[in-house]
Amino acid sequence: MRTFITAIFLLALSPVFAQKSYTDSLLSYQLKYKTELTTIIQNDTAFVRFYPVNEKYRVTAKVEILAGQAFFPMATSGTGPKDAIKFAKLSFTLQGKLYTLYAYRLAQLMGHSEYRDNFFIPFTDSLSGIESYGGGKYIDFKTGDISAEKTLVIDFNHSYNPYCAFVTGYNCPIPPKENDLVVAVYAGEKAYGKGKH
Repeated sequence: MRTFITAIFLLALSPVFAQKSYTDSLLSYQLKYKTELTTIIQNDTAFVRFYPVNEKYRVTAKVEILAGQAFFPMATSGTGPKDAIKFAKLSFTLQGKLYTLYAYRLAQLMGHSEYRDNFFIPFTDSLSGIESYGGGKYIDFKTGDISAEKTLVIDFNHSYNPYCAFVTGYNCPIPPKENDLVVAVYAGEKAYGKGKH
């Protein structure tokens, strides 16, 4: 009987442990992210801020790979565009509504063996320019993140600011209009809390 009761107790606790593990992994990611930023913002990491971890902003998207797409000039914050290709259409439900985002690949990365499997989602939402960086945020992936069932977990808690949010002189891709989410995404990185370096 005691074993049965213990098993029931552990099963009841498992969602709590899962949530704690998820939160801990995000906090570890944020700490590592801040550490890596010291190369461009020195010791000003206290001004790097995030929304509280919220698993509601972790969604599973249906993936439609877009074959036969041509490269196009993606606008940037710098003096010239970057050649990009639309890689996939991602459909998901957030807060009970259906949304679509597009994933892209950059030509300059596709030529490097280390990054040839990379793609990213640049996006804006209704908080961009208010609580988060006006130039949008990014989420990075590798093609291996797409499941055999053609789904992809998009975790907005991992969304981060491009370097242009912190310093001048970088040539950062600007999210296309089709990736403007008409919803407030209270997840991921907030706007940098200090002027640009």
